[in-house]
Amino acid sequence: LGTEGWCAIFAALRDNKENKIESWDLSGQGINAEIAKVLVEYLSASAVLTTLDISRNEIGEKGAAAIAEALRGKEVTTLAPSETGSIV
Repeated sequence: LGTEGWCAIFAALRDNKENKIESWDLSGQGINAEIAKVLVEYLSASAVLTTLDISRNEIGEKGAAAIAEALRGKEVTTLAPSETGSIV
């Protein structure tokens, strides 16, 4: 999908209050630091996501830290971290 495609998807989901995605495997999807910024916006708005796999992407340490912050206080029970940035 590339940067433009993923950013459009995450922005649309962020703005859709009817979003019901509970589990998302984004492993190896080419998620980079730029995409991670919009992913963070979506994660902050999502009330139902409980499982997220972002392994095998190049989100970097800043992207990983932003994702961890967006998930703080959420009920995400399963998280597969990126290999290029850890999420604790």
